[in-house]
Parts: sequence; structure tokens; C-alpha cells
Amino acid sequence: MKEYALTGTKPLSVEEYIESEERSELRHEFTENQLIPTPGTTDYHNQICQNLSFLLRVLLKSQGFRIFVEGVKVQITNQRDYTYPDVFVTSDPRDLEDRYIKKYPSIIFEVMSKTSRIEDSTDKFIRYKNIESLRNYILVDSEKQLVEVRVKLDNGDWESETYLTSNTRFRVAALSLELTFEEVYEGVL
Repeated sequence: MKEYALTGTKPLSVEEYIESEERSELRHEFTENQLIPTPGTTDYHNQICQNLSFLLRVLLKSQGFRIFVEGVKVQITNQRDYTYPDVFVTSDPRDLEDRYIKKYPSIIFEVMSKTSRIEDSTDKFIRYKNIESLRNYILVDSEKQLVEVRVKLDNGDWESETYLTSNTRFRVAALSLELTFEEVYEGVL
């Protein structure tokens, strides 16, 4: 789990967090009234995020979906938990109401590295499961060609399937489409 940065002598309110984040040069996630610094990423991580964003924009063009990359916050159900997913997709019109914070993503992609693997696959997933609109949580490894797709079932349980390059593609059920490893990892590995 990430180390929590203390916010001073008293915890921050949501309003103080949002105001400070709009002026900050560094990004911070926010949970339980504490700031969590978000470190920089590698070029592979960045390239995968760009590839995902481009692919999704092309495949979802004119379908009412909005794709966001790294710099837009998602509020996790309660107003005490905010994070910056690597890539996420929303089509909920309520997400047009606030330019800084989105609340209704249907798909979240996290690009994992050696240092974020445990946080992304367990701790963040536990938090993200509280987002009622979330249908897919997809982990893309930045150090080897491996993708784990988690799908929310109708009964609220989650199912997981791991894909390797031998699969050549993986399914994004919430969008009724498939992405290829070749396209997601273009320029990487």
C-alpha cells in the first residue's frame, strides 16, 4: 500500500483538497482526508496510456463516450475518496457537470509497474468496486505483455480473466469490443 502523506496537523476537507489540487504542480489522490502523492511514470507506462486512449477514441467515436487519461479525478462513491485512474471511460451525462471530477466511469484501466502492481490489483480495486457504474476494471502490465480483465456480473460479483500475448486480443465487455496486444503495446516492449 502507498505511504500516506500527512496533510499537516489537521486532515483536509474535500473542498480544501480540490482547491489545493487545482493549484498543485504534483498530483495527489485523496482518501480518508489524507493526501497520497502520485509519483511520475515510465515512458512505457505513458505510451500504453496513450495507445489505450487513441484506440478507444477511434473505436468509440460518435457513440457518446468520453475517454480520460491520468489527469482527471474520479470520486469513489463517498466524498472522501478521489483517485487518478490511468485511463477511464464514461458515458454518463452527469459526468459533464464537473470539469475536474468524474463520478460514473464504466471502465477503468490501470497500467501496472513493479512498484504499483499490488496497489493497482488489490487496494485500488477494493476502492473502485464501490463505484456503482463500474463494469470493467482492466490491468495492463507495463513490464510484460499481460492484461487482466475484471468484469462486474449482474449479481454484483466480479470475475477475472488473464490474457497473454498468445491470446493476441482481450475483450472489453462493457464496450462490446476487443483490443489487440499489438495495438495496446505499440512502441513498447
